[in-house]
Amino acid sequence: MVLSFYFDKGDFAPRQQDALVLEYAVRGKREAALLVVCDGIGGLSEGEYASGYVTMRIRNWFYEDCLKHVKRRHGSRRIGRDCLGMLYDCNRYLLLYGEEHGIRLGTTMTMAVLLSRRLFGLRILPRLTRYILFHVGDSRAYVIGKKCKRLTRDDSYGNHVLHRCIGSFPWQDVQKKRGYLRRGEKIFLCSDGFWRKLQQEEIAKSFGRGKGFGRGRKLTEDQAERRLRKLGEAGRQRGEKDNQAAVVCCVAEKISGR
Repeated sequence: MVLSFYFDKGDFAPRQQDALVLEYAVRGKREAALLVVCDGIGGLSEGEYASGYVTMRIRNWFYEDCLKHVKRRHGSRRIGRDCLGMLYDCNRYLLLYGEEHGIRLGTTMTMAVLLSRRLFGLRILPRLTRYILFHVGDSRAYVIGKKCKRLTRDDSYGNHVLHRCIGSFPWQDVQKKRGYLRRGEKIFLCSDGFWRKLQQEEIAKSFGRGKGFGRGRKLTEDQAERRLRKLGEAGRQRGEKDNQAAVVCCVAEKISGR
């Protein structure tokens, strides 16, 4: 797996309310990655606190619980149920925190857990890498290969007013999706400050197959970082003033040995 991220406060926003997580771990013959993008709402310090709290809880869950499921070869449904319980607790905590302090705060949340495996001590890549996706709010997730497919729908009205997030509303079930990435495909997560001034075709063109690398050629972390930065700067040039956050994971195209 090749993982990279982009994170920019911008020149106008007084604080960075976006938060992200990008983690990778190996347990025995299995490997796992965690990608998260959150965008805090509810005022400057409140939004920053909400997004930071949720990303911290998700990261802790990944290392303390999710990797145990991976090592024990539990299925994606069991991992998904466990993750939903953790997100429910996050929502309950932020609601109680807001009530105690007389404020309303919350955060959007888009996360993906990727599960793969190693065989016989070799870095032999499976044809498919499983992903489990959870989403609430108006950040977005895409799968990019020969085509660019959006995996999430925005929980907002036309004027970007959220009607669902973590923390500001009583618990509502989050969007869930399970699927597979083939060799060379990427999963891409970003906040609304990143995607708002971009066309989906631009993201597809930047990371789609045949753009600077083809079958048998490997996309490096540096290449992925440069492409994320180029997309983020394009949004800035078109007037985007919000915080920006994006993460991408590319399933390696080429099989490698010892």
